[in-house]
Amino acid sequence: MADVQVNQSPGGGTGSSGWIWAIVVLVVVALIAWFVFAGGPGGGADETRIEIETPAGGGDAGGGNPPPATPNP
Repeated sequence: MADVQVNQSPGGGTGSSGWIWAIVVLVVVALIAWFVFAGGPGGGADETRIEIETPAGGGDAGGGNPPPATPNP
């Protein structure tokens, strides 16, 4: 019978690529969290202000329901 020797390196070399993928995923998750929670590169400094001016007084400003019609006698 012939002697058969099989030499394999432990881990098959996939250990280092596993660490690289873990770091890439961690960086991507950190960037997404930064954009979602901190507002991205602007840091949330941009604010939107909405100012609405309404007419003063108690008159009819239009819209709503029209007054009821008066019946003819």
